[in-house]
Amino acid sequence: MKSKSANFILAAAGTGKRFGQKIPKQYLKINNIPIFMYSIIKASKISLIENIIIVKNSQIKDSYINKILKNFNIKKKITLVNGSSSRFNSVKKAFLSSAKINNEYTIVHDAVRPNFNISKIRKMINEIKGSDGIIPIEKIQDTIKEIKNKNIFKTIPRDSLYLSQTPQIFITKSLESCYAKIKHKSYFSDECQMFEENKFKIKFYINDENNIKITTKKDLEFLKKNINHV
Repeated sequence: MKSKSANFILAAAGTGKRFGQKIPKQYLKINNIPIFMYSIIKASKISLIENIIIVKNSQIKDSYINKILKNFNIKKKITLVNGSSSRFNSVKKAFLSSAKINNEYTIVHDAVRPNFNISKIRKMINEIKGSDGIIPIEKIQDTIKEIKNKNIFKTIPRDSLYLSQTPQIFITKSLESCYAKIKHKSYFSDECQMFEENKFKIKFYINDENNIKITTKKDLEFLKKNINHV
């Protein structure tokens, strides 16, 4: 296994039904650049990333993606994989279909988080030692309320609450081992939850920069004004 090398899996298979667009949001454009390409362009500039696996919506033709990659002169090795029944299963499918054992790390990132400062990947990897992976998190600043029967039930202390983000970085052998443990279970919201519930050790990296996930049209409008340059 190659030391200090990584596979980069980009989850870009969502349908975007909640977004209310015919085209999945990750394929919309900001500054004439498809949203999913922001992460690809950034990842392509990192030497330790050797392979990029794009998990795409099955309705999107390979030729469409390949044309965009060519237009942006992406030189990294790219593999296209059609998504599965859920984000989690899509990433699992991409991992199992990739040359996973050739690289020490596997990075999983959401295509609708185009604003992440990819240069932080090296810092995160440097902090993995002694664990099976690391994820970026953001402190929750707002007061959290629990609602029951359409009424405020209680306030939840937020001192130890954080928002989980991507890219999530895992030791490849650990990710392979964890997938083997779960077999056919697929209820995890992300790979980190799978690690948590199977008693693997995951560290965290406090991300103090904007890493917004595009969920609503309001998020898209915000990023149009605040997107990081590629």
